[in-house]
Amino acid sequence: MKSVDELIHDIIRREGGYNDIKQDKGGATNLGVSLRYAKGKPQMDLDGDGDIDKNDIRLVTPEIAAELYKEDFFYGPQIDRLPVGLHAQMFDISVNAGGKRAAILLQSTLADLGYEMRMIDGDIGPVTCATAERAIAERGLKAVNNALVQKRKGFYARIIAKDPSQKKFAKGWNNRAEEFLA
Repeated sequence: MKSVDELIHDIIRREGGYNDIKQDKGGATNLGVSLRYAKGKPQMDLDGDGDIDKNDIRLVTPEIAAELYKEDFFYGPQIDRLPVGLHAQMFDISVNAGGKRAAILLQSTLADLGYEMRMIDGDIGPVTCATAERAIAERGLKAVNNALVQKRKGFYARIIAKDPSQKKFAKGWNNRAEEFLA
């Protein structure tokens, strides 16, 4: 299995460089760090001018992105507590859609596979971890991971159904999810 740093390298490759696409709800984005996210992080005033704007996003380096990813999208949502075989996809979902959303998608996937989830709350705690371990032991990592890919694609479809302007991103989102098919 890959280290956290190797997973970050993969995510940065998927995210790509700077873009500012009108339909992107996150606003200007560089290496996966969006303006919407950065506005909540005082240390993201990278140009030191007293505000966080597109100019700061342009200055995001792979090193800055890596630290933010580790803190807010891997360790923060406790993806590290999950079975290691789920780390890559869960980390990618967390960066792409948020840690809480990643956890909800996993919990929903486990419920769809027939495992009792008392709460689908977006928190990775002992019940979610134990249920994921059990599902992998009983069904195999491939089955759990592939079911999560399908759940993820359904999430993207719901985004587009609610806001057709997001259809522009469908191919990229689905291709990204399908990278995790086993």
